[in-house]
Amino acid sequence: MALRRDPTYLLRWLVLLGAVVIGGGLPACSGSGGTASVVTPTATPAPTPTPSPTPTPTPTPTPTPTPTAPASPVPPVASPSPLTFTNTGAAFNQTFTVTESNYGGTFTATSQNTNVVTVVPGTQPNTFTVTPVGAGQTTILVKDTGNRSTTVTVTVTITPVTVT
Repeated sequence: MALRRDPTYLLRWLVLLGAVVIGGGLPACSGSGGTASVVTPTATPAPTPTPSPTPTPTPTPTPTPTPTAPASPVPPVASPSPLTFTNTGAAFNQTFTVTESNYGGTFTATSQNTNVVTVVPGTQPNTFTVTPVGAGQTTILVKDTGNRSTTVTVTVTITPVTVT
């Protein structure tokens, strides 16, 4: 193959070679008769790190109230106490009432000396009627169903009646 010596042909080769050297290669050429484009390379940006998810706070559990034991009943209380009689018989009856905190049950009342007084349940709940029978002193024992108790002291004095 013979090398052509045509000056136009040679000039085209030199221009092409210059464009390749200056422009960075043939792909940068925009075609015949155009201006070569120079592409400035840009750095690839570093990837942005993915943020770690914020942990969801664990809810604080609502404390369970500590159960408290129900209040225990306290010993019963009789009122009035003591009882004093100045004569005997049903005409002189007196009543007393029994109460007890934290208790809703019934009570019993027992005379410790039935020769001095007798006792029976009253007409109202937790009341007792006492009848004086003879002179003397005694106690009435009052209990609830749990055997908690109290006493009522009773004194019976007979006032003599003078007939003139």
